[in-house]
Amino acid sequence: MQHTNVYPRQKREQTRRRLVDAAVAVVRSQGVQGLTLQSVAAEAGLSKGGLLYHFSSKEELVTALLHDAMDRVDKDLKQLVNGGERGAFARAYVEYVRAPDAYWEESATSVFAAAALEPGRLEQVQQLFGEWQTRLIEDDELDPRLALLIRIACDGLWLIDLFGLAPPSDEQRAEVLDFLIQSIELSATPD
Repeated sequence: MQHTNVYPRQKREQTRRRLVDAAVAVVRSQGVQGLTLQSVAAEAGLSKGGLLYHFSSKEELVTALLHDAMDRVDKDLKQLVNGGERGAFARAYVEYVRAPDAYWEESATSVFAAAALEPGRLEQVQQLFGEWQTRLIEDDELDPRLALLIRIACDGLWLIDLFGLAPPSDEQRAEVLDFLIQSIELSATPD
């Protein structure tokens, strides 16, 4: 019987997580231009060589940052889906943007960093948004115009928050999202 030690693998995963979290912190504090291997290593409390053991290049780190963030968003959305009734995914999509949290901010930071540094690496994001659009428009069985409006409004709020583009007040945000939920309920009700 072969005995494998799980601890080194867990430690590697924890270190990679720490490095990804450090990369997000660097982008937030120093901007995309401050994202260097040295700055990420210093933020994580590792040497540059230690970082290179886990990520062989800045591009690999940015890709990991992006993949990690989008995986989290997708998992969060799946957890918010309550049942399989009409409009379930649309409701989850709206609720996801209701109150931005740390994961949402991390995903926004990660997508922004990847877009700025490695625009060719956005395939996963493009694919995931395509899947979400399909779920909204086809799988949720809502009026396609409403489904697209929900996506545009929610993605727009995400971008507004990401870039600080005159964000709506908490009250305005709640009113718009409540209106979308009411519209889903009306559209999802059988005739």
